[in-house]
Amino acid sequence: MDNIYKITAKVVFPEGVAPGAGSSSNKHVIARNGKGTPVLRASALAGVLRTAYADKLGVRSGDEDVARWFGEGLISDVDTSSFVQVADAVINCKNINERTHNMVNRHTGAVAKGALLSLEAIPPLADAMVSITLKSGADDPGECAAFISDIAGIIGNGVLVGGSSNRGIGRMTLSGDVYVGTFDLDTVDGVANFMDAEYGERKNGVALIGDKQKIVAVENRLIVSLELGIPRGEDLLIGDGQETDYALQPQCVSFADGTSHWRIPGSSLRGIFRGWMTRLAVRDGAHVCDSIDQWYDLYEEEGAKAYKPDLVGWGFVDRKNREKYQQEPHLLDDPILDLFGSMYKKGRIHIADSFSKTVNNMDVQDRMHVAIDRFSGGANEGALFNNQVLLGEDLRFPVTLSLQRPEENEIKWLINTLRALHLGILCVGSSKSAGRLEIKSISATGCGSEAVTAFAQEVK
Repeated sequence: MDNIYKITAKVVFPEGVAPGAGSSSNKHVIARNGKGTPVLRASALAGVLRTAYADKLGVRSGDEDVARWFGEGLISDVDTSSFVQVADAVINCKNINERTHNMVNRHTGAVAKGALLSLEAIPPLADAMVSITLKSGADDPGECAAFISDIAGIIGNGVLVGGSSNRGIGRMTLSGDVYVGTFDLDTVDGVANFMDAEYGERKNGVALIGDKQKIVAVENRLIVSLELGIPRGEDLLIGDGQETDYALQPQCVSFADGTSHWRIPGSSLRGIFRGWMTRLAVRDGAHVCDSIDQWYDLYEEEGAKAYKPDLVGWGFVDRKNREKYQQEPHLLDDPILDLFGSMYKKGRIHIADSFSKTVNNMDVQDRMHVAIDRFSGGANEGALFNNQVLLGEDLRFPVTLSLQRPEENEIKWLINTLRALHLGILCVGSSKSAGRLEIKSISATGCGSEAVTAFAQEVK
């Protein structure tokens, strides 16, 4: 029996996505098709699915069990064809957001030189249609059914796409169901139906065809959902960098439906969490390579070269043996680099952008400041500036945090970091605002959720 399967689904990007197409100067632009419409390229989505499938099997992406479906590399001596054919996903959105980022040197806590960049991004809640065509690839239909079930589960449980997921965007979730259509190419009707489906997809876009596929929940992932609020008498400012240095404003973003909401970037929360969890890991005696002492050792060794952005992503142990760590990243034995990622391997934690539940019609307070000369301690002449801060006890920011394959010590560090945030030990945003947030509610599902549930009782 020679069958072809078509997997279709509608997906949504809750925090938006940045499917990159390179950069022009310091601006990163998104991918567009010939009509100028934003797209998630087929090659990018296929790569994400390949990596996710390899993670599910517990093997590397080049393993033969993965290459059997997704193909071998071009340098391979064997057949390089892939049984999986992914179409470009056209993204449905009417506007493009632009956001500004500073690359922060996590070893020193300072902004890296020349690292200010602008980033185009698809607005939150934009959607797209995904189409994946699968050739049989096996004589046993049961093997194809198992593979389809795995791919449907990967899409149904959500994946990260785009090159800026560490900034809090790029989460792709399922909207509705995953559909699987089967076409028997041994029959005339099967061939005709498949050709009709292909023609209709090219002419009118992807349509949901076939039967609904059951989605099996991921067992080795912890998902924490919490709501952050501004305590009474406190305020918050996370500048967006779009205005001048003399008029800082809180970040806001336009959704795909046209509404505007305040934003706490996932990258801001990620940096705060990483710094505090690094401290907790060191106090527990963990072997942490990512330290400011090693950074200064590198600076003394290489001088100004130490400020190259490419060096920031490396753990500074046996730097001359990077290739070894790329091939066997577990040899690094650094729990923080393993959790948050490095240039050796991707991280396992993702903190999404947080948007206010209400549109940004809340009270914003204007304030005026005088810059202080950090050397003399006096006012810096001519450096008067103003900013705006967010106020309001009713302002709520939902946050979604996911952790793949969590370990017991990682869950403990995460809960202690959440506790420090709730108590006001950790502050968010500009030094010209209080920056304190408190946890209004918290819940968790998946592996390790019991410990988070116990912490939720403490918050109450």
